[in-house]
Amino acid sequence: MNAELPFEISEFENLLQKPNSDASGLASFFTAGEIWVTRVPARLDVMGGIADYSGANVCEAVLGRGVLMGLQSRTDRTLRIRTMQAGLKALPIETRVPLDFFKSGDALASYSEVRALCQANPLANWAAYIVGSIFTLLKEEGVKLPYGFNLLLLSAVPMNVGIGSSAAVEIGTLSSLNAYLDLKLSPSRIARLGQMSENHVVGAPCGIMDQTAITSGRQGCLTHILCRPGEVKGEVQIPPGTAFVGINSMVRHSVAGSPYSDTRIGAFMGKKIINDLRAQTGRGALDYLTELSVEQLRAEYAAALPEEIVGSKFLAQHKTHDDPVTKIQPDATYCVAGPTRHPVEENERVLKFMDALRAAKSGDEKALITAGECMYGAHDSYKNNCHLSTEEVDFLVDAVRQRGTKSGLYGAKITGGGTGGAVAVFGKVDALKKHIPEIATEYSRRIGVMPDIFEGTSPGAMEFGARRYTFGAKGWQRFEV
Repeated sequence: MNAELPFEISEFENLLQKPNSDASGLASFFTAGEIWVTRVPARLDVMGGIADYSGANVCEAVLGRGVLMGLQSRTDRTLRIRTMQAGLKALPIETRVPLDFFKSGDALASYSEVRALCQANPLANWAAYIVGSIFTLLKEEGVKLPYGFNLLLLSAVPMNVGIGSSAAVEIGTLSSLNAYLDLKLSPSRIARLGQMSENHVVGAPCGIMDQTAITSGRQGCLTHILCRPGEVKGEVQIPPGTAFVGINSMVRHSVAGSPYSDTRIGAFMGKKIINDLRAQTGRGALDYLTELSVEQLRAEYAAALPEEIVGSKFLAQHKTHDDPVTKIQPDATYCVAGPTRHPVEENERVLKFMDALRAAKSGDEKALITAGECMYGAHDSYKNNCHLSTEEVDFLVDAVRQRGTKSGLYGAKITGGGTGGAVAVFGKVDALKKHIPEIATEYSRRIGVMPDIFEGTSPGAMEFGARRYTFGAKGWQRFEV
């Protein structure tokens, strides 16, 4: 087999070729029928993060590891779903879902009904990302499935560490069905369906950044996305001799958790307050906070934004925060000023960061330093405006900052939804090879375990496409689609 294939594809082919007598293989899961395979990378949130749901520009990288989805049709109306870890000796997890669970009487069920189904058994909550993606495809595209599928999720990335693993599962599921059913969905539509699945079935109020980044990202460069709602604006080349890597803080992160949700609610509260003020002066409502410049926010609206407010008081004054995927709790207290400032300031930091990377292509050291300062600024805003950092993450960022530009390390920041997860680090390639293992060792003494390091780059979902496997006299053979 091709040694240049992504790691997950090579692992899949090794498992596929194992004899029927080897229980660690896939002979008991797949029949001799055709298998359709897609592969989706994890992503590294280089700049932008939680500003995505406020319409910001973001800048994302695709990592060298990801997830593989293998799909094979069945002759009954059952989804048989198995998850396995690539490269590790670990127990597989499996569940079965009758397609009729997606029905309510003679019609399709509602999102809330499918969400309740996925949450009813905590032992199978992990399947919501796959089940939700399939249901969303049925709901939004009118796709009919007369038969079910065997679906294999082979993952080389840990879940809940802030590198887009949940989005990778969603996009892997959708892209495999897109290829098998020849739906010809656009990359932007696939990304949107993935986000809808996570919002409405999984119940996580994420923006569209992760789904767009891993669907449309390209190997070896950063993807510039304008999240209004999810337009790929182009690519940013990584300056020669530099790279981005991630370090896992080993603190589990979830965008379904209350700190992330509360920060999002605070940002939408801020937008509602601003829009109510704009209505009083006859100006149109903002669709996104990041339509404002930092100067406009400070000069016209900052004084009207409370540092914090009780949910019931906000609802009495403004009725709603106009966010369909989060709910204000009347007895909860929400920060407003900080979460509103963050996306507006972050949007401008992202643009400055990308300009610096473009300038650094000519070897401008000052531009590399400027890019790193933008990352530190983003991290400080996560910490101080949004309260989404942790001591462990701060330790990793500070370890990079202390070594500084003199050592070839330019910047670091928390990624994605915060509250743990991964830290993105920018530096010269040689410096990263030297210092990241040192930092990881230092950090392991603090937490008692060696953290994962995420590096490399690989094709996005659309760039990779799909592969089709058929069984014949020579065993399993791979064909590009």
